[in-house]
Amino acid sequence: TPPNRHGFVNLGLCNFYSMDAIRKGKRSKKMRLAIAEVNDQMPFLYGDNWMHVSEFDAFVETSQPIPEFGRTTPGEKEKQIGEHVLALIEDGDTIQMGIGSIPEAVVAGMDGKRDLGVITEMFPIGLPELVRKGIVTNERKPLHKGVTVATFCMGNKEMYEYAQENVGCELHPASYTNSPMIIAQHPNMVAMNMALMVDLSGHVASEGIGHRMVSGVGGQLDFMIGSYFSKGGKGITMLYSSRALKDGTLVSSIVPEMPAGTPVSVPRSYAQYVVTEYGIVNLRYKSRRERAEALISIAHPDLRGELRNSLKNNFYMSR
Repeated sequence: TPPNRHGFVNLGLCNFYSMDAIRKGKRSKKMRLAIAEVNDQMPFLYGDNWMHVSEFDAFVETSQPIPEFGRTTPGEKEKQIGEHVLALIEDGDTIQMGIGSIPEAVVAGMDGKRDLGVITEMFPIGLPELVRKGIVTNERKPLHKGVTVATFCMGNKEMYEYAQENVGCELHPASYTNSPMIIAQHPNMVAMNMALMVDLSGHVASEGIGHRMVSGVGGQLDFMIGSYFSKGGKGITMLYSSRALKDGTLVSSIVPEMPAGTPVSVPRSYAQYVVTEYGIVNLRYKSRRERAEALISIAHPDLRGELRNSLKNNFYMSR
């Protein structure tokens, strides 16, 4: 934002790594020049989201509307996955979720939940509605009571207008919001994130398949670790049981092993709940064989036989 009368600019809708990059870069002398784009249409948000003009070397002024991102409409598969996920969320839990059709289905089904808290990377979609209905109150959180905490905000005009100058919304650097040590201090922390693929041992791939990248890991691993060490915490991985190739061939998203080059976003040691449209399994405390059998039970029915054959061959089992 433009500087206020005290000489402070607000980072607006995205704190993420900007503040840390500038301050640590200057201290280490690895950043020689810090240039800020100042947009008079950028909303300001509370939190650790302010920097002084003296921390920058130059401003480039502009005036342009903030890009908006429309919401998606969940289909039947997304609704089925959403229903399974909702069964794992209890009143008073603190939640984190990403963006997409499945999180939309989760948000749409939250009526009846009460006193949820939020610490997350991105403000949840539908946050204004969740607050209006009393679903999100942040009253049971041990940190930032009454406040939704994130590191960036991405959404439509309603979301931006809700977050602007709202003391109930704060942005902080990702080094704080995504710190597993901070996340773990929230009892009953529920982390919900999408995946592209899960192998039979529980490794989770969310960034790409083989050497083809789809996205970065974001805060998925951070929140899975944080929820792992949270008292009563739950780490939830959501994925479609299968996907169709261009020729119409159906392939499983639950696989015997990852294709060569596939980055593992969440190692099996931190995987817990895995949810597809066919159900929920909890991998924690299970042996490798038990994990494989559980995951096959929520794979696409037409592809379970193939997975069982792989299990028999690769795990040296007789059944």
